[in-house]
Amino acid sequence: MRTQHRNQRPVYYAAYEGVTELTDEDGNYTGEYGVSYTEPTFALMNVSGGRGQADVALFGLTQTFSRTATTQDLDTDWNTQMVFWVECDPETKPYNYRVAAVSRTINQVVLALAEVERDADDSD
Repeated sequence: MRTQHRNQRPVYYAAYEGVTELTDEDGNYTGEYGVSYTEPTFALMNVSGGRGQADVALFGLTQTFSRTATTQDLDTDWNTQMVFWVECDPETKPYNYRVAAVSRTINQVVLALAEVERDADDSD
């Protein structure tokens, strides 16, 4: 199944860069580490409205995810360390989905997206 342009929605994604040592406001290392990602990249993808039985069979019965995103971009190294902003702006909100699984075919890539649970006062 090919992705149709009329069904695509704008999303942003970022790839995992690594772990960085955190500093305080004076530039001193705190001894804590944080995860860093690349700058968010804009993309148009087919994003499902919710999880269904067909999606479950695609990734297996034990995989937990909320949505799927389908793209014809075969050049990007899609992996389970990526994060997504779906229906929100990366300038104003933290990412709200992470990639739970990746399924590649000859024509497209299907990503299982798991929603990130956050506290009401959690900013990242």
